[in-house]
Amino acid sequence: MNTSKHFAAAAAALFVAAGAHAENPKPGQWTRQTSMSADGKQWSQLPPSQGCLTPQDAGQSIEQLLQKMVDQATQSGCRAQNLQAGAGKASGRFECPQPGGTGTVDVQATYSADRYEMNMVGTNLADRNGSGVVIPKVYMKHEGRNVGACKAG
Repeated sequence: MNTSKHFAAAAAALFVAAGAHAENPKPGQWTRQTSMSADGKQWSQLPPSQGCLTPQDAGQSIEQLLQKMVDQATQSGCRAQNLQAGAGKASGRFECPQPGGTGTVDVQATYSADRYEMNMVGTNLADRNGSGVVIPKVYMKHEGRNVGACKAG
């Protein structure tokens, strides 16, 4: 199991859940940029991605989205703690069993209907290749914004 991938998915769900509180996320085409760092100072950007958020997906309640996030974390052996969302901010922690201990990802996010920024700090996470090597600390930034109508096709 690639636990660090599950952390990222669960943490990304935190934004989606937070975005549905008070002000639902705007349907349409979203562009997303992810950056990673070993020290929190020098960043490497991954290729940007895009996706369409349908009006149906944008209309889900925060309770439904939070439940999906908790279900994803539980299915991957992780546990969500202290999840909070409101007034354009979200935060929480995910703990997952790792080789030799527990790995954590702390999440801080800001959001509005048409953009978000999420900062995560992962501690003691297994590497993405499943080699058993544990990465002591990794910093991740996820930024997204609505760029208009969904592309046809």
